[in-house]
Amino acid sequence: MKNIKYVPKFIIVLSFFILLICVMSLFLGRTKVFLRIDTLQHEFPNFYQHISNFSISYLLLSGIGFMWLLLGISFKYVTWLAISILISNFIYELWISILNTPDIFDAYFGLSGTILAFLFLIITKNYGLKANPLIETGIVIKH
Repeated sequence: MKNIKYVPKFIIVLSFFILLICVMSLFLGRTKVFLRIDTLQHEFPNFYQHISNFSISYLLLSGIGFMWLLLGISFKYVTWLAISILISNFIYELWISILNTPDIFDAYFGLSGTILAFLFLIITKNYGLKANPLIETGIVIKH
């Protein structure tokens, strides 16, 4: 606990889990028909064929980035991670055909997931963190 420089405010924790549940529900909608959103399928018939890129990009950036923010790691590293995920998405979807059919729409879905996670992390960085009270008071919990 002493390595965690910041603790998230309740609204950020709640938002993190709501977004996580939404993203996972979309991802699981690929195989679980009862989780599919009919409106999305009607407007975008191939939506669930591309949602894995969205989900993977979101989960990687939000999970790693959130932990980095709690640890007090500079936001520039979160930005570089986001850029790396974006570049990886486009390179993989445009030029690498290993276990993959090149598809620009997959890259766009990955872009969307990365942007959503990045926006969440910007809000978290600017409004959702407070100093860890255990560090401020000098209390150290030993196991």
